[in-house]
Amino acid sequence: MYACIFIGNILDSLINHSFNSSHLLINSCQIHLFVILLILLIADYYDLKFGIIPNKLSLILLIYALLFDLILSICFSNPLILIFSMALTALITLISFILWHIGFWGGGDFKLFIGLSLALSFLDLNHFNINYFHNLDLAILNQFIFYPKMISILLNGILIALAFIILFVIYNLIREKKLKYYSKLSILDFRLAFKQLTYKTVYIESLEEGMVLNEYFFKSQIAFDRINDEMNKSNSKINLNAIKVEDIYCFSSLNSMGLTREDIKLIKALYKMDLIKSPKFKIKIEIPFMPFITLGYMAFLIFGDFISIISGFIKIML
Repeated sequence: MYACIFIGNILDSLINHSFNSSHLLINSCQIHLFVILLILLIADYYDLKFGIIPNKLSLILLIYALLFDLILSICFSNPLILIFSMALTALITLISFILWHIGFWGGGDFKLFIGLSLALSFLDLNHFNINYFHNLDLAILNQFIFYPKMISILLNGILIALAFIILFVIYNLIREKKLKYYSKLSILDFRLAFKQLTYKTVYIESLEEGMVLNEYFFKSQIAFDRINDEMNKSNSKINLNAIKVEDIYCFSSLNSMGLTREDIKLIKALYKMDLIKSPKFKIKIEIPFMPFITLGYMAFLIFGDFISIISGFIKIML
């Protein structure tokens, strides 16, 4: 219902130009939020179809957001607005980088999230006693949260993703007629869900650059030494990590950058020399997370912060 009213207000502001400064500001912010949604939907299309978010799209959002914050600073004659937006974005960038480094999401998500943070930083401007934004009538503005609004969107997206995984597990259990068996052990087998959602098996001839290789086990000391020798060479482009686990060896991708061309050549050479036996490799699937961010953003506009809603519900129940 709110979504219809929200979009209706945007269309009304486009058709009936209001020159009242307060109304003009609110209308501009509504259009701004709608433009962000369009950019996110375009990112979703690329992420789902091609598995990548174009750098140009992230750059467009970043420049657009910077111009928007600059205009706000000029309108309010307050340069601290722009400074605050950039400082907040720097904090979100650090958090996003950590999430990228641990493999939570890809580089495209990381870059677009930075632009999104800059574009939405104005919603945290209550620190400057700018009350015009309360007239936006967004649920999030009436909630008390102690973290930036971008974190709300991220948390909303994560909760929606978890709901998706739960539904996927239940569907799998019902389809495979294992619901009765699993109900005796645990309500949900999240390990099974994550394995099926995040890994696939490919043959050696199908290995490509950028694929993130899961642990591959083998028994050859020669292969183990060969990988380590290649890794220790100066200017080495090997992105593999080889370790010994008791009486067996394994190698995997060193980080989320995945396989390099040199990695693939080395793996194929070891296979041809019969130093590694299995032609099957488990590859980590990069689940498109941007659609969940978009859903989190839409939920953010309509309902607000899910964590705040859940905590409020728990307080009422207790």
